[in-house]
Amino acid sequence: MQEIYKELKDTQMLVLAAPIYYHGISGQLKCVIDRFYSALYPTAPKSLKKTAMFLSSGDPEMYDGAKFSYEGDFLGYLGLEGCGIFTNHDNDVMENIRKMALSL
Repeated sequence: MQEIYKELKDTQMLVLAAPIYYHGISGQLKCVIDRFYSALYPTAPKSLKKTAMFLSSGDPEMYDGAKFSYEGDFLGYLGLEGCGIFTNHDNDVMENIRKMALSL
């Protein structure tokens, strides 16, 4: 994480990705998010403005907990602009990712 902290000074966007385990993000990603809180407290670096999340699940009804954590705990706390949550069950997911990328 020490190397990642150094890179955050010049980072403009974070992209988070995780499989879903029983409605929530993986424990590994939860640990990373927890470490970001301390690294970015009391404010994120001025260059860091945006974030997006990619999620994968075998069940299309399993995303609510992960979306809640991302939107409330992560975006809300850090004050970042959310560029989307993309799942393997979204219609036209690849086209939506392309649109998001073009908007950057």
